[in-house]
Amino acid sequence: MKSAGSHICVIGGWCGNRMVIVAEHIDDVLRAAGFNCHISHHSVWENYSQPPSADLILQLLPAFSEVETTCPIVNIRPMLVDLDHPETLDKILEKVRSLRPA
Repeated sequence: MKSAGSHICVIGGWCGNRMVIVAEHIDDVLRAAGFNCHISHHSVWENYSQPPSADLILQLLPAFSEVETTCPIVNIRPMLVDLDHPETLDKILEKVRSLRPA
């Protein structure tokens, strides 16, 4: 498996149920692609603090910048409508490939 131990955090807001569905789908997609990552989710609706330390943040809404988090961020908003949005999944896979194993 690649990128063992990489932590990826999905950021959402009022779309709480969808945020969890998206996070679980991304976990399935990454595992099918051979990546072993820890996927978590963080609702800024419940807690606007920065998410716990992550290697990559995937945002369903524009909550944080890379300067604030010191890690790469990918906008995944299209996944609210289409879980298999091709361009978004390509961006995620590209970023995960670039992560160094923890």
